[in-house]
Amino acid sequence: MGNRKQPRPRDGRTDQSPGSRPPGPRRARRLHAHQVDAAIDAAVASCGVAVGRPAPDLVEPLAAGADAPEATGHALVDRALGRALSAALTVAWRHGWQPADVHRALARLHGRPHARLAAHAMGCEARSYQPADLPQRWRMQLDAIGATEFAAGDACSGQWVVAEGTERLPGVSVAVETLARLRRLPRLPSLGPAPGDPAPRRQGRRAAPTRAGADPRVLQRVTALLAKAESTTFHAEAEVFTAKAQELMTRHAIDRVAVDAGRGSATVGGRRVGIDDPYAGPRYLVLSAVAEANRCRAVWSKVWGFATVFGAEDDLDTVELLYTSLMIQATRAMVAGQASPTVSSGGGRMRSFRQSFLVAFAGRIGTRLRQAAEAATADATRGRASLLPVLARRSEDAEAAVREAYPSVGTSRVSANDAEGWHAGRAAADRAQLDLHEALHGRARAR
Repeated sequence: MGNRKQPRPRDGRTDQSPGSRPPGPRRARRLHAHQVDAAIDAAVASCGVAVGRPAPDLVEPLAAGADAPEATGHALVDRALGRALSAALTVAWRHGWQPADVHRALARLHGRPHARLAAHAMGCEARSYQPADLPQRWRMQLDAIGATEFAAGDACSGQWVVAEGTERLPGVSVAVETLARLRRLPRLPSLGPAPGDPAPRRQGRRAAPTRAGADPRVLQRVTALLAKAESTTFHAEAEVFTAKAQELMTRHAIDRVAVDAGRGSATVGGRRVGIDDPYAGPRYLVLSAVAEANRCRAVWSKVWGFATVFGAEDDLDTVELLYTSLMIQATRAMVAGQASPTVSSGGGRMRSFRQSFLVAFAGRIGTRLRQAAEAATADATRGRASLLPVLARRSEDAEAAVREAYPSVGTSRVSANDAEGWHAGRAAADRAQLDLHEALHGRARAR
């Protein structure tokens, strides 16, 4: 008989002689201290333009540390990564990014560990400025993402790049990927001063505003009204509260227009608003409807998970507040409307229902918002007709800001193919109609 061919081991290794043992894990080489920065750059470059995972053979030496006692060697690498992350963030600020934008992008494209590390790095980077050098909205965003908490006390000294409880190799990989993403962030339109700017930077019509926006006392009253609209289970009450909020903000905007008319045209600002999945397309339609009803314009940056809204600062305050409130109200109505057995029977049908619901809600609520704003404008400008051209100019300035910031902006379509969801969305928008006079008269009759 001929010799029988021995089967090849499944792991691809050649057959071992009797008694031989497979090789153990390869020990990563330690870096010399002067090689750390170059090794970080090489690992970041290996992530590619699309920022995938770094090459393992380039990350392993960083995880092993520099050629020093283990604790010191790890600290040398971590401090170098920390410096690189802070430097990348400083560049991102100069390129128009803000803390909430960066945090959202890291969470959306990579995951929670990367977003958490970015927040920690932002908190540490912010400590390099004097408190007066951090714009107010900047501090608010840092607080919202927890960056100031991460950077409290001595959290920015020593080893902080690898999160506590995380194995070193995966932790260093997260740091390298985060750094690669930060270095590859594109330029965005600047919406205001960055930390350390000696004075608000001005860029044509998108100049950074010199005032904070709406009166905080007005915002507090509007917030209270919207909270009541969100908490009530009676649609008529929600209608009254939301309409009253729109009326307050419209009247306040007109009062500000009267002030600005004596000073020249109002400064156009910009805000970025997170547009989260699922159903990001329909959610953007709601935001766009709210923006247009309040003399603003919105542009959706789908890949980054946010939209940029341009307009006068007090109008932008209105858009942020109303959009948040209406999405809460829409979600509550959507969940109640999907209790139908035909909708709740399958995941595919549920997704189609919700998509169609929000598309219909956006179209209908846009009409209602415009009606409420027009009614309030007519009342507030009675006897002050000279303010109407100023109000119209606000819309024109917002359009011009969009064209300047995004000269090649296109349009997108969001489909709705579930009839039950479509009709439920329109009905929900009708129940939340924002015709102030009709709502107030209806409430008076109910009493």
